[in-house]
Amino acid sequence: MKHLQLVMAAGLALGSAACGDSSLAPDEGLQPRVSVRGLSNTVLPRGLTEEELLRTETDPAQGAAQAYAWQCNPGLYGFTSAPSGVRFPGEYASTTGLLIGWPQYGCDVTELSDLIRTALGRTQVTVVVSTEHQQGARTCLRHRGVSDVQLAQVEWVNAPVDSIWMRDYGPEVVTGVDGSRQLIDMSYYPQLSGTCNNLAGRTSDDAVPTRLAEAWGSPVHRAKVRLEGGNLQTDGAGTCFRAQRNANARNCFSGWCYTEEELNEVIGGFHGCRVHAMESLVGGVIDHIDMWMTVLSRKTILVGRYDVTDDPENAAILDRNAQRLSGLGYRVVRVPMPKPYCKQLNATCTGQENLIGPCDGTSERVWATYMNSIRLGNALAVPVFRWVPGSHKAIIAAQEAEAFAIYQRELDREFGRGAVQVVPIPSDGIIPCQGSLHCVTMTYR
Repeated sequence: MKHLQLVMAAGLALGSAACGDSSLAPDEGLQPRVSVRGLSNTVLPRGLTEEELLRTETDPAQGAAQAYAWQCNPGLYGFTSAPSGVRFPGEYASTTGLLIGWPQYGCDVTELSDLIRTALGRTQVTVVVSTEHQQGARTCLRHRGVSDVQLAQVEWVNAPVDSIWMRDYGPEVVTGVDGSRQLIDMSYYPQLSGTCNNLAGRTSDDAVPTRLAEAWGSPVHRAKVRLEGGNLQTDGAGTCFRAQRNANARNCFSGWCYTEEELNEVIGGFHGCRVHAMESLVGGVIDHIDMWMTVLSRKTILVGRYDVTDDPENAAILDRNAQRLSGLGYRVVRVPMPKPYCKQLNATCTGQENLIGPCDGTSERVWATYMNSIRLGNALAVPVFRWVPGSHKAIIAAQEAEAFAIYQRELDREFGRGAVQVVPIPSDGIIPCQGSLHCVTMTYR
């Protein structure tokens, strides 16, 4: 496979970013402080760190000396007009390419290598990684059972990344009227910077769609909207879905202020779809729709289901969302969500088995979910969880078995018996960071 090389912009400062404001923190999946600069074997959480939150705009009148990345470097981050006539394929149709970001700590995230190993032979694999870390990625994958023959099939794109959350910062891949591949880029956790010479935020991540567009020779369209890809799903037939609360709040600030309807129009205009804003979960889970629903096909949507005795408030919210989707004409199938459990508060968000236990009021909830799955050709990778409290093991094992049976039954129904097989991938390491398999991947045709 031809290795793609990108020319890095001279003098571009690499850093970290966040968005939203302090009023969003309780439902943002806020994680303990982690510095983006100089990361060493530390997984950057999916949501905001305390340090990133401190750098997020809270006062619209902070002064003209501060700027956003799109003002400093419009070639990488600046907004464009929306494309015309594009189609946003459903993930069930985007099964021929898998996109993964590999930061310097990529080898510490076993989910990445498990996904790559599972995908090779089933779909094209593209890994976005800086030149200085590419050899380390190759060595890591060899140690994880990927052969040299398989490695030769990987497409390597030379670009740095800050984090593993490709779903959130990577491009949405749409199809033009001529069948061409086009990339849609939404602003990823933008932060105000003191000067343009020292940009704050996850700017390497935010630049990935533009750098990938260069490598692929595809056009990129950058929407004037603050939204992560994990909060956008489509049925592939002109309808999209997102969670409501935080996206609405983030897109009314000093830079622009949209009503919910206007925000839906902007998102829909770039993706060629009509957008429905769904009710958000509560209690500290990141406000991304891929934590609780999966669009399995054009007409079938899987929606999580909490036991009312475990989480009555979110159980009711998911019931209402399922009812709404059913009212829109979809076949809605409910899938159990794992019984809630917690981890002790610690310095990083990465999972550690010895820190897991029942929730006792002083610990932090682990938002485990079977909904964060990803299609890899003729396989559907579904997260499973083994680091659970002893008191929960039997219950969660039964919920897992039920979830897998539902997935396989519905896949057989939609695509033919045995055409797509469910593949379990342990995801205990990153689920405390509020993300799993879907969150670290982007698929394309």
